[in-house]
Amino acid sequence: MFTKDPSHKILFLEDNLVLSETIKELLEYIGYSEIKILQSGENIIHEIDSFNPSIVLMDIKLKGKTDGIEIAEQIRNTYSLPIIFISSFNDPDTIHRVKNVNPEGFISKPFSKETLAINLELILHNYYHQKAKSTIIAEKQTDGNLFIRDRGWLKKINIEDINYIKTEGSYTRIFTKDKEFILRSTIREIMANLPTNKFIRIHKSYIVNFDNIDAVSPSEVMIGNSNIPISKTYYADLQARINKINS
Repeated sequence: MFTKDPSHKILFLEDNLVLSETIKELLEYIGYSEIKILQSGENIIHEIDSFNPSIVLMDIKLKGKTDGIEIAEQIRNTYSLPIIFISSFNDPDTIHRVKNVNPEGFISKPFSKETLAINLELILHNYYHQKAKSTIIAEKQTDGNLFIRDRGWLKKINIEDINYIKTEGSYTRIFTKDKEFILRSTIREIMANLPTNKFIRIHKSYIVNFDNIDAVSPSEVMIGNSNIPISKTYYADLQARINKINS
């Protein structure tokens, strides 16, 4: 069995309550603890923003007017996340539709615990390992731009387009206004390449672009549709920055 990363969070869409609880128990048994179950894809963008999963498991038949394939298309248009379908629908027409979404995996019901465990671990490992391997932050920031090394190219990101940065174990995610980058760099390494007059750390796992903040509460910062937690350790620094601007 492969080595699991317990920090991975799983979003699971399944409208059969009995089956969803059974699969949740299987996921917990094989080592995953952060699991969220949805019966439909309603408000899927909000759900992903708030839960921030590492992977999405989904049935094709779901509650509501939108099926799993259509939900997967919504996810693909907005996020860079691996998707695994778990379904008993494997007729040619369904598989043709599934192919258009290009999922990372497809598990036919019924399936064994071993099938679920191996698929999850291989897909999570390959997806995040390869992405981190091919996308590494370059130690270069100039003229308001940050350069990201991606498959041999140095790609330019306008620093003002970065909304926030989140660290997840040995990986870090940079969220811009319309893209996401996954890096094998620590949050300290990234912070060292960002202008301190624009970026501020508000949590042990989050850095935000101060200029892009839309609203602030004692516990959260809002940037666009994302709610980002503030820890007590960093709240005073954020409040001081706000007071300085207002003074």
